[in-house]
Amino acid sequence: MKMLLMSLALVATLAAAAPALATCSITGNCAATANTDPARPGWTYTLVVTWDTGTRYALSHLDLLLDSVGARCSCADMAEGLVLVNPAGTSDGEGGCAVPYTVALECQGDPSIPGVGGILLKFEPNEADCQPAATGTATFTFSSPLPPVPVDEDILSLVDKYGTQHCFGQLTGVFPGMACNPVADEGRAWGAVKGLYR
Repeated sequence: MKMLLMSLALVATLAAAAPALATCSITGNCAATANTDPARPGWTYTLVVTWDTGTRYALSHLDLLLDSVGARCSCADMAEGLVLVNPAGTSDGEGGCAVPYTVALECQGDPSIPGVGGILLKFEPNEADCQPAATGTATFTFSSPLPPVPVDEDILSLVDKYGTQHCFGQLTGVFPGMACNPVADEGRAWGAVKGLYR
Protein backbone atom coordinates (compact mmCIF):
# COMPACT_ATOMS: atom_id res chain seq x y z
CA MET A 1 0.00 0.00 0.00
CA LYS A 2 1.33 3.39 -0.94
CA MET A 3 1.61 5.64 2.08
CA LEU A 4 0.24 9.15 2.19
CA LEU A 5 2.49 12.16 2.25
CA MET A 6 -0.07 14.76 3.18
CA SER A 7 -0.12 18.43 2.41
CA LEU A 8 -0.72 19.79 5.87
CA ALA A 9 -0.90 23.28 7.22
CA LEU A 10 -1.67 24.63 10.61
CA VAL A 11 -3.76 27.77 10.96
CA ALA A 12 -3.92 29.84 14.12
CA THR A 13 -6.56 32.54 14.32
CA LEU A 14 -6.46 35.38 16.79
CA ALA A 15 -9.21 37.09 18.70
CA ALA A 16 -8.77 40.53 17.12
CA ALA A 17 -6.98 42.40 14.35
CA ALA A 18 -3.36 43.43 14.86
CA PRO A 19 -1.18 46.25 13.53
CA ALA A 20 0.02 45.66 9.97
CA LEU A 21 3.69 45.68 10.97
CA ALA A 22 3.34 43.11 13.74
CA THR A 23 5.50 40.01 13.36
CA CYS A 24 3.91 36.64 14.09
CA SER A 25 5.40 33.15 14.07
CA ILE A 26 4.18 29.60 14.45
CA THR A 27 6.05 26.29 14.42
CA GLY A 28 5.04 22.70 15.08
CA ASN A 29 6.33 19.16 15.30
CA CYS A 30 4.42 15.88 15.20
CA ALA A 31 5.96 12.72 16.69
CA ALA A 32 4.70 9.12 16.90
CA THR A 33 5.12 6.29 19.39
CA ALA A 34 3.98 2.70 18.98
CA ASN A 35 1.24 1.51 21.38
CA THR A 36 1.92 -1.71 23.27
CA ASP A 37 -1.70 -2.14 24.39
CA PRO A 38 -3.49 -4.27 21.74
CA ALA A 39 -6.81 -2.66 22.70
CA ARG A 40 -5.58 0.73 21.48
CA PRO A 41 -4.82 1.92 17.94
CA GLY A 42 -1.32 1.07 16.77
CA TRP A 43 0.21 4.54 17.09
CA THR A 44 -0.12 7.62 19.29
CA TYR A 45 0.77 10.95 17.66
CA THR A 46 1.82 14.02 19.64
CA LEU A 47 1.58 17.44 17.99
CA VAL A 48 3.41 20.32 19.72
CA VAL A 49 2.71 23.83 18.43
CA THR A 50 4.40 27.07 19.52
CA TRP A 51 3.07 30.48 18.51
CA ASP A 52 3.79 34.17 18.99
CA THR A 53 1.22 36.55 17.52
CA GLY A 54 3.63 39.47 17.66
CA THR A 55 0.81 41.52 19.18
CA ARG A 56 -1.15 41.80 22.42
CA TYR A 57 -4.01 39.80 20.87
CA ALA A 58 -4.52 36.22 22.01
CA LEU A 59 -4.93 32.99 20.07
CA SER A 60 -8.47 32.09 19.00
CA HIS A 61 -8.04 28.57 17.59
CA LEU A 62 -5.70 26.34 15.57
CA ASP A 63 -6.40 24.48 12.32
CA LEU A 64 -4.36 21.58 10.98
CA LEU A 65 -5.12 21.44 7.25
CA LEU A 66 -5.19 17.82 6.10
CA ASP A 67 -6.13 18.05 2.41
CA SER A 68 -7.04 20.76 -0.07
CA VAL A 69 -10.36 21.13 -1.87
CA GLY A 70 -10.69 18.58 -4.69
CA ALA A 71 -7.69 16.51 -3.57
CA ARG A 72 -7.54 12.72 -3.48
CA CYS A 73 -8.42 12.03 0.17
CA SER A 74 -12.01 12.16 1.37
CA CYS A 75 -13.27 13.11 4.79
CA ALA A 76 -14.18 9.42 5.23
CA ASP A 77 -10.51 8.51 4.60
CA MET A 78 -9.44 10.91 7.35
CA ALA A 79 -12.13 9.72 9.77
CA GLU A 80 -11.01 6.12 9.25
CA GLY A 81 -7.32 6.91 9.70
CA LEU A 82 -7.51 9.27 12.71
CA VAL A 83 -8.80 8.46 16.20
CA LEU A 84 -9.69 11.72 17.96
CA VAL A 85 -10.45 11.99 21.68
CA ASN A 86 -11.48 15.04 23.69
CA PRO A 87 -10.00 16.84 25.45
CA ALA A 88 -7.33 16.77 22.76
CA GLY A 89 -4.65 18.56 24.76
CA THR A 90 -3.70 21.75 26.57
CA SER A 91 -1.69 24.94 26.18
CA ASP A 92 -0.31 27.41 28.65
CA GLY A 93 -2.60 30.36 29.26
CA GLU A 94 -2.77 33.83 30.73
CA GLY A 95 -1.36 33.91 34.23
CA GLY A 96 0.17 30.44 34.06
CA CYS A 97 -3.05 28.42 33.90
CA ALA A 98 -3.63 25.47 31.54
CA VAL A 99 -6.12 25.81 28.66
CA PRO A 100 -7.91 22.60 27.55
CA TYR A 101 -8.72 22.12 23.84
CA THR A 102 -11.25 20.11 21.87
CA VAL A 103 -10.55 18.76 18.38
CA ALA A 104 -12.99 18.16 15.54
CA LEU A 105 -12.60 16.86 12.00
CA GLU A 106 -14.04 19.52 9.67
CA CYS A 107 -14.84 18.47 6.11
CA GLN A 108 -15.69 21.89 4.63
CA GLY A 109 -12.76 23.99 5.79
CA ASP A 110 -12.90 26.85 8.28
CA PRO A 111 -15.51 29.47 7.33
CA SER A 112 -13.99 31.94 9.81
CA ILE A 113 -10.83 32.14 7.67
CA PRO A 114 -11.31 33.22 4.04
CA GLY A 115 -9.73 30.80 1.58
CA VAL A 116 -9.18 27.97 4.08
CA GLY A 117 -11.13 25.08 2.57
CA GLY A 118 -10.72 21.34 2.36
CA ILE A 119 -10.39 18.90 5.25
CA LEU A 120 -8.88 20.01 8.54
CA LEU A 121 -8.60 19.36 12.24
CA LYS A 122 -9.85 22.27 14.32
CA PHE A 123 -8.32 22.67 17.78
CA GLU A 124 -10.46 25.04 19.83
CA PRO A 125 -9.70 26.23 23.37
CA ASN A 126 -12.23 25.95 26.18
CA GLU A 127 -11.87 29.38 27.73
CA ALA A 128 -14.26 28.90 30.65
CA ASP A 129 -11.52 29.07 33.29
CA CYS A 130 -8.38 30.02 31.36
CA GLN A 131 -7.57 31.83 28.10
CA PRO A 132 -4.67 31.38 25.66
CA ALA A 133 -2.09 34.16 25.54
CA ALA A 134 -0.43 35.96 22.64
CA THR A 135 2.47 33.54 22.98
CA GLY A 136 2.32 29.93 24.05
CA THR A 137 2.86 26.24 23.43
CA ALA A 138 0.13 23.64 22.96
CA THR A 139 0.44 19.85 23.07
CA PHE A 140 -2.21 17.70 21.37
CA THR A 141 -2.50 13.92 21.00
CA PHE A 142 -4.46 11.67 18.66
CA SER A 143 -4.17 8.03 17.60
CA SER A 144 -4.14 6.06 14.38
CA PRO A 145 -3.92 2.44 13.26
CA LEU A 146 -1.57 3.69 10.54
CA PRO A 147 2.23 3.95 10.90
CA PRO A 148 4.00 7.31 10.59
CA VAL A 149 5.24 8.89 7.36
CA PRO A 150 7.80 11.71 7.59
CA VAL A 151 6.61 15.22 6.85
CA ASP A 152 8.15 16.76 3.73
CA GLU A 153 9.16 20.22 4.97
CA ASP A 154 9.07 21.58 1.41
CA ILE A 155 5.38 20.68 1.13
CA LEU A 156 3.91 20.97 4.61
CA SER A 157 3.65 24.35 6.30
CA LEU A 158 2.08 26.19 9.21
CA VAL A 159 -0.10 29.28 8.90
CA ASP A 160 -0.76 31.76 11.70
CA LYS A 161 -3.95 33.77 11.00
CA TYR A 162 -4.74 36.95 12.91
CA GLY A 163 -7.47 39.42 12.00
CA THR A 164 -7.26 39.82 8.24
CA GLN A 165 -3.58 38.85 8.09
CA HIS A 166 -1.56 35.68 8.49
CA CYS A 167 2.00 34.36 8.56
CA PHE A 168 3.58 31.04 7.66
CA GLY A 169 5.68 28.69 9.73
CA GLN A 170 6.94 25.14 9.41
CA LEU A 171 5.59 21.75 10.44
CA THR A 172 8.12 18.96 10.98
CA GLY A 173 7.99 15.35 12.11
CA VAL A 174 5.58 12.63 10.98
CA PHE A 175 1.89 11.96 10.25
CA PRO A 176 -0.17 8.78 9.66
CA GLY A 177 0.43 7.26 6.23
CA MET A 178 -2.73 6.54 4.21
CA ALA A 179 -3.56 4.76 0.96
CA CYS A 180 -4.92 7.96 -0.60
CA ASN A 181 -2.21 10.43 -1.59
CA PRO A 182 -3.17 14.08 -2.22
CA VAL A 183 0.29 15.00 -3.52
CA ALA A 184 0.02 15.43 -7.30
CA ASP A 185 3.54 14.20 -8.11
CA GLU A 186 3.50 10.82 -6.41
CA GLY A 187 7.01 9.96 -7.52
CA ARG A 188 8.40 13.09 -5.95
CA ALA A 189 6.34 12.56 -2.79
CA TRP A 190 7.50 8.98 -2.24
CA GLY A 191 11.08 9.98 -3.05
CA ALA A 192 10.90 12.67 -0.42
CA VAL A 193 9.63 10.16 2.14
CA LYS A 194 12.53 7.80 1.44
CA GLY A 195 14.99 10.70 1.54
CA LEU A 196 13.78 11.80 4.96
CA TYR A 197 14.30 8.29 6.35
CA ARG A 198 18.00 8.38 5.40
